[in-house]
Amino acid sequence: MRWTEEQLETFGAEGVLAVPGLFSAEEIARLNAELPRLCELTGPEILHERKSDAVRSVVSPHRVSDVYAAMSCHPRLVAPAQQYLGGPVYLHQFKINTKAAHDGEIWHWHQDYRTWYEDDGMLEPNIINAVVFLDEVNEFNGPMMFIPGSHREGRLDATQDFERVPGYGRLSADAVGSPYTNDVIDALIGTNGLVAPKGPAGTGLFFHGCTVHGSAPNMSPWSRNMLFASLNHIDNTLKRPTRPEFLALQDYTPLEAGADDCLRV
Repeated sequence: MRWTEEQLETFGAEGVLAVPGLFSAEEIARLNAELPRLCELTGPEILHERKSDAVRSVVSPHRVSDVYAAMSCHPRLVAPAQQYLGGPVYLHQFKINTKAAHDGEIWHWHQDYRTWYEDDGMLEPNIINAVVFLDEVNEFNGPMMFIPGSHREGRLDATQDFERVPGYGRLSADAVGSPYTNDVIDALIGTNGLVAPKGPAGTGLFFHGCTVHGSAPNMSPWSRNMLFASLNHIDNTLKRPTRPEFLALQDYTPLEAGADDCLRV
């Protein structure tokens, strides 16, 4: 799959692009069939919500699941990243972010690239996130919210006083030293607006590493699970990684896209 010129222009301008129907119901069913087993695993790769035992993230599921291993190099994710970034890519991070019905907690405003720069030594924001909805995403179950065009601001820096909790980001709406203070967010939204892409399971969503985003808690009776593949140009490998390798993958071998029907029985 390659993007059209219109899709490339939209992504370049807004830093976020939704692609309806990227995966079929059959393909999503195969991914979801593995999810209960993955969420029951133990270890540092399984992150839980701070206020409940609900799973928040399953990191590097491709290491323990053949189905997710196939998904990690699916051509519908890899080809657009190669096209936009202008060359071969490797997998920097691969995870399932869950937002359980009634228990899914907030993800505060953030840029993924700032963490990757500060904690992993990724020197350039030459990276793209590919997301697949594993559930229907609606206005009630905590859709991701994006500030379109915010990627053009580049990396927003924190002060030395700012502290993050790994996997949770900042824990207050206006933490001391945060680059995402309420004033900053208000100004960005005032200039660029705010979008919350929604759609059925199988919807694809791509966003730039510097696009500011977050999501509200899920108080609904519907889960909101999403798969994330962070695809990085091979000229942009990590220079000073400090996090566990399952969080910041360090196999810089260029991805070879698998077969397009790899998820079909």
